[in-house]
Amino acid sequence: MRNACDVVEELRAWTVSGTPAEFPYTPLLTHLRSVGKHFLDPALLRLLDGIRGALPESEGPDGPSFLHRFLDVVLDKHDDRYDYASYTALSLLTRPAPADWRAALRSRDEVLLLLLADLLRFERRSETDTPDAPLGMPPSPELVAKRARLAVRVMEPAALRTLPPGAAVDPAAVAAVPGRTPAGPLAAEILRTAGPEEARVLAGSVQPVYVLHDEYLFLRTLQSFETTFTFMSSALATAVRRLDGDRPREAADLVGAVADILKESLPLFSLLATMRPEAFQTFRVFTEGASAIQSAGYKTFESLCSTPSRARLASSAYTSVPQVHAWVTEGQATVEDTWHGLISAHRLDAADDAVLRAAADRLESVHQRWKQTHYRLAVRMIGERSGTGYTQGVPYLAAVLDNRLFPARDRHGALVG
Repeated sequence: MRNACDVVEELRAWTVSGTPAEFPYTPLLTHLRSVGKHFLDPALLRLLDGIRGALPESEGPDGPSFLHRFLDVVLDKHDDRYDYASYTALSLLTRPAPADWRAALRSRDEVLLLLLADLLRFERRSETDTPDAPLGMPPSPELVAKRARLAVRVMEPAALRTLPPGAAVDPAAVAAVPGRTPAGPLAAEILRTAGPEEARVLAGSVQPVYVLHDEYLFLRTLQSFETTFTFMSSALATAVRRLDGDRPREAADLVGAVADILKESLPLFSLLATMRPEAFQTFRVFTEGASAIQSAGYKTFESLCSTPSRARLASSAYTSVPQVHAWVTEGQATVEDTWHGLISAHRLDAADDAVLRAAADRLESVHQRWKQTHYRLAVRMIGERSGTGYTQGVPYLAAVLDNRLFPARDRHGALVG
């Protein structure tokens, strides 16, 4: 295990003769995970800040280089801009937005599979003395096996859509008993195909604030949710365009696809529930300032369904995501508003309206299950304590249980009840 002085020496040597591609990611991350990002040495942080300052601000149309974005994540606390997005390293995981929703689904599946395959690899390493793993409070073999089964349940549908036929997943076996695919071969198949850039992203995107094993699980699960929200937002934005182009059946298919993917992600909560409360309550002390209420991905998905109420827009749910707040207040088109615009213009017949309503109702139902499961998990993990992003925590989640993605309306677009 390298200490801070060893890492400083390697970094100084790199500044003399290295290139961005040769940056010593591994020793830095090994040290970071051995102490926790919250406890990095000030001298090391100053050196990293200087390295970042010497990098070009932008290296192409995609913005700052990977190294620049990586250092931004490492230095978020040092910069006093630590939040949910930097804690979960979303800038490292985000891919260019595909134009086609099917490509967006494939991108979501590929990222999700990489994240959960890496988690499975990490969980197996907890049974060995792996130097680059935060091993405080290691899980029992039984808990590792349970986590593997739950991760596989989320991975199987994505693997069937993405991996070549016959590659580690048997469709008939999945249909008969979901979650029974052997975790080791599935993870190995996914990671085998990962290129050097994907391996670098996987390594760099786990920067725990403390040294407990379960924080790795926490981060990978949050990241899996976020990549799912990204797809859902892309699909709903496409649904709005289909409605605007008088193609309601295609829009209904997209809303239904969002419901399906959200349903597939529900076992992520069961996976997260295997986190030991005592571990979570220990490391969450050092996550103060980062909360899932700051998830721009979730708010984008929500606000593409329908325009949030004035009260919700004025709440911390949206003031904590100013970019999404701006989109909404500037009149971002939504599925509900475009849909009812068609009704008002007499451009939607009853049959198409019924198909849209069925898809919206299905998404609404899955989303309610999602919120209720989130609420129950939060009660188990933190009780009545406040949230980590200066939020109310469990009381906030309880207060939004009755919120709907698509407020009930009659055939003429008027609100009901």
